[in-house]
This record gives sequence, structure tokens and C-alpha cells, in this order.
Amino acid sequence: MSLTTHRWSTATMGEVTKTLELKLVDPTVHKRQKLRETRDAYQQALQAAFAAGCDTQSAANDVVVKYDLSGYAKNALKQYVPQLHNSYDADELHDNHPVRFTNEGLQLDHQPQNAIEWYAKIPHHEDSHLWIPARANPDQRKWLEALYAEDAEMGESRLFERDGMWHLHITATRDVEDKSEASADEQTPIGVDIGEASLVTVCHRDKSGSPVCPRLWADDAKAVRRLRKTHFTAKRRLQQRGSERIADSFGDALWDQIDDVFHRVAREVAEYADPSRT
Repeated sequence: MSLTTHRWSTATMGEVTKTLELKLVDPTVHKRQKLRETRDAYQQALQAAFAAGCDTQSAANDVVVKYDLSGYAKNALKQYVPQLHNSYDADELHDNHPVRFTNEGLQLDHQPQNAIEWYAKIPHHEDSHLWIPARANPDQRKWLEALYAEDAEMGESRLFERDGMWHLHITATRDVEDKSEASADEQTPIGVDIGEASLVTVCHRDKSGSPVCPRLWADDAKAVRRLRKTHFTAKRRLQQRGSERIADSFGDALWDQIDDVFHRVAREVAEYADPSRT
């Protein structure tokens, strides 16, 4: 979950948060095994802490400390599990949660002279890590360069496997120039909360300074959870039947539907922030 406040105005700077997308490039067999070990240990710790009803960081720590994970993954779990109970009121976990690391866990290296420019240092166990080349979303190059130059602040990172490929999503926050034509006196702060119970929640203050009723995209969050559950359940069954090609094709189609939901919600949030875009 990340909470971002935007201000829409001309010639002013506003804090913006973006999720940067990296695809890990051809990890060796050894590193793939280590990534799976990290994922499996994280899933076990998450399920155990959630099943134990841990609604405080202290309670979650008592559970996750026993697992062979880096401190960055344990600290992320200690923050996340209480949110599931207190903020999201979740009654179950969907399959295959991404591995979360706190902002201190991940490191990036940039070698622009190489065919693959970016390298990610991913925490493994308490005293070990993995350096893996990564291919970035070309549309996010400036954001990654800002993050590497410490002109943007790194937030939580998430590691997950999709259709045999490992991906890394990094939350980054930086100041950017707002593009709205509103004057400084007319600008309206807008809070944007990205979560799981509601895919996005946005809110602003009215002219009197009182918060308005927030707009929630809870139905879209349910749709994404349903699609993910369908994906993992169907893929597992197809793989058990030896239908790998059908499983991959089916999975790609479902992820396309999830991406469509994300893109539509992003447009609707932008329209909420600036109705003149509609």
C-alpha cells in the first residue's frame, strides 16, 4: 500500500509515486532456485502470520522471525500482515502473493555501456543476496535514472514469478512539475491510496477544507483478485494434465484482462483529479 498526495497546478512541484517495472533476465539455474526458496519461505511466513491473526507488528514478528528470510522481507511482512487484518479486513489470502521487501532491501546498479543496463541486488537469506540483470520498461527510464541518482526515493519492492519469468516492481516517489492549469490558490490536494481491499482510494477536501467522501475502486480489486485466483488455479490444473502450452496461453489472456483493469482505473483516477481531461 502506498499513500500519495498530488497537487494539480502550473509551475509547481508535486510529489508523485510510480511503480517501476523490471523483468529479471535469464537468471541461472542456481539463482532461480534461490528465488524460489525466497518466495516459498515468504509465502509460508505470510500464511502462518495471517492464520495466527497477527494484528500488530510485534505479533507478526513473533511468527515471521522463525523463517529463513532476509530482514527486509520480514520487516515488510510485519507491516503488511497487520494491514490485512486492520485495514483490509481480509478473511482469506489469494494464492502467490509477491515477496515484499522494505525500501532498504533492494539495490540497483546501472551500466549503460552494456546491452542490459540494469542490475538488481535482491535479498535472499539474512546474510546473502543475488545480483541479477534486469530489463526495464523503456517508458520509465527517466524514473529509474532518477532513482539511481537518488533524485527519487525508493519505497517497497515486490518480487514475483509470472509464466516462468521473474519480475520486480519498485515503488518510487519524486517531485515532478504538475501540468494542470490551476493557479497555486486554486490547487486541490488529492490523496491516493493503493491497496488490496480497494484497488485505489482517492479523496480530496472541499472548499471549506473538509474531506469529501472517498471514491473507492473496491469492485475492481475484487475483479483482480478473482482473475488472479482463476489464473493460478487453472494453470496448476492444466500443468498437472501436461497442458503447458494451453496453460501459458490461458495465463497470458487473464493477465491481459488484469492489465486492462489497471489501465482503466488509472485513467479514471486521472479524470477524478482533473475533470478537464474527460
